[in-house]
Amino acid sequence: MAPAPLITIGITAFNAENTVEQAVESALGQDWAALDIVIVDDASEDRTWTAISALAAANGTVRPFRQETNQGVAAARNRIMAEARGEFLAFFDDDDESAPERVRLQMERIIDYEAQFAGGNPVICHAARRQITLEGGSRIEPTMGERTGVVAPHGVAVARRILMGTPLKDGYGALATCSQMARTETYRRLGGFDAAFRRVEDTEFCVRLALAGGHFVGIGTPLVKQRLTKTADKSLASELSYKLMLVDKHREVFDSARRYHYCRDWLITKYHWLARHWFRFAARMARTALMHPLQTWQRVRLSLPNLDGNRAFSRFHRAGKCP
Repeated sequence: MAPAPLITIGITAFNAENTVEQAVESALGQDWAALDIVIVDDASEDRTWTAISALAAANGTVRPFRQETNQGVAAARNRIMAEARGEFLAFFDDDDESAPERVRLQMERIIDYEAQFAGGNPVICHAARRQITLEGGSRIEPTMGERTGVVAPHGVAVARRILMGTPLKDGYGALATCSQMARTETYRRLGGFDAAFRRVEDTEFCVRLALAGGHFVGIGTPLVKQRLTKTADKSLASELSYKLMLVDKHREVFDSARRYHYCRDWLITKYHWLARHWFRFAARMARTALMHPLQTWQRVRLSLPNLDGNRAFSRFHRAGKCP
């Protein structure tokens, strides 16, 4: 009988002295015995490294590493990827908790799908999340590819769904790295995360994976409890900046210059809605609808099911008075 595959759990940490211990306990509490837990402290300014070092001293499964300078979450995840010993790699956040069965269920979902539908293409799995808001409420954030027994969203169609909002069956839901697992080789083959992105680096990775033929499977059960925590780099303005950067990097995916410019305009229009810049939002929305009526109607229609999520996203950023 073949030995159980080793799973690396990767945790990036930055100024997380109050939450990282709980996140590590969540990793240690998984019901899969063959674990390798890699924690990368991205040059924290508080006692995060002290806490991580103590956790590692108490449990040999935990292997800590520290960046000399703060390089952002993408670079920290790349360090995890480089240090990983596992056949599979799952990412946890430093302020989240995962259900004990999370990594086992995700690994089983990947292996089962590979055998039935992948045809040798890479497979990545995300789980739904229970988000805990700043006000203490909660909501379920679904993910892509939750239906089982069928071919999951894959390939260029996923890249177009992410970048252009092109309709895609079973192609809706978030693709957050905090609920993500794939074979370690999948991450390495794509060169990991683009360290130039300090935000939306997870989305950018998924675009490249889709363009490489990747299949996106999901688990509809919320296996991650995600706490929405404010940090200095989380602002609507920075989100917009990196989303525009994402569109620019992958301009070749767009089927026309007109569609490319429309998508950039839509991101800016949505930013004003999220920021509650009502006059600017109304002016841009009117102009966009006049110039691109069919695309705008389609975007609005597809946005309605996630209206609650967008409102929560807006409240989260505005609570910290971010621009």
